Amino acid sequence: MIKSGREREAAEIVRFKRAAAVGRLLLGELDGPMEPIFKDQHMMRRRSDLRAERDAIREYLRSEVAKFCRQNFENVEPEDLAKWYKPIFEHESNFHLPLIDFTRDFGKFRTSVLNGSPPHSTVHVSTWGLQFDFPERHLMHDLATTFNEAVKIESRLIPYRTKTRREQKQQKTRAEIADLIRRENVSQRACILSCFNLIEAYINGIAWDYVQLHDISGLSKDNRNVLTESERLVNIIDKLIKIPRIVTEREESPLHQTRDPLKSFIDIVKPYRDSIVHASPFAAAEKFGGYDKLRKLYDLNLTTVSLAVDITITLIKDIHKFINISSDAPIWILSRSQEDGFIFKTEDREE
Repeated sequence: MIKSGREREAAEIVRFKRAAAVGRLLLGELDGPMEPIFKDQHMMRRRSDLRAERDAIREYLRSEVAKFCRQNFENVEPEDLAKWYKPIFEHESNFHLPLIDFTRDFGKFRTSVLNGSPPHSTVHVSTWGLQFDFPERHLMHDLATTFNEAVKIESRLIPYRTKTRREQKQQKTRAEIADLIRRENVSQRACILSCFNLIEAYINGIAWDYVQLHDISGLSKDNRNVLTESERLVNIIDKLIKIPRIVTEREESPLHQTRDPLKSFIDIVKPYRDSIVHASPFAAAEKFGGYDKLRKLYDLNLTTVSLAVDITITLIKDIHKFINISSDAPIWILSRSQEDGFIFKTEDREE
């Protein structure tokens, strides 16, 4: 269809304004949803005004949008960026899409922009800017938050331990101690569960990414099942041993059940996690590897929790270094202070 000059000018203005709006949203520069930008808004304007705005856009805005595309994407032009406007606008500037689908439908991010985000990430665009969400990031935050809370509460309990038993039994003091112990127990149990959940999400993510990005038809039936669990479920220990070996096509695994850190994971993290998840109203040690599940549930303490956290982080780092020789740890692993626990980054926000 042949368009009039007015229509072409209005369309060009809209195209680059939309691209600029999407760019500003991705950068977190908008304090609210993107404003409506439609051709009808310009069709009744004077031609001289349209041409003046179009020329201004050509002189400045087009080059700025093009620069933004070059810096952040491998194969995206300003016209492509403008195409994102409609689906994001329809979702009130709060848009989620799997990274693989986003790459297929919109364009490929530069490696520096992904900043270590795995292929199974979800692209999240909002007024906070561009984020890449994935389970490991959130579960790392669960682990860090619950551990920090347990450390904080333990420090608050120290003054009470210097009191005599008679002082501790005073009604007000007793209530304060009970509240702190209750919250400490919650934090410690939640942290142990987060350790296990993080390890499981991490190894499952590696398997999922490999299946999505590779042809696994040439693998043995057993190895295909380890990656997909299409035939039968695979226990976490087998996954931790076999998946790194399968995805790197090496004969040896970085982990073995008789060596640390996996041995300690089997001896410490998994039994305490199992005692919480599979708690029973009776003790039957002979059924559960020779240990009393209830005693582990009731006797959990900060020393054990701290050790579980160390084991979990070491396991992840060992697997990561085996698969990614160029770095020591995933980008989402948080630093830890010996005194105060984990240190959150400014950009580590949850929505």
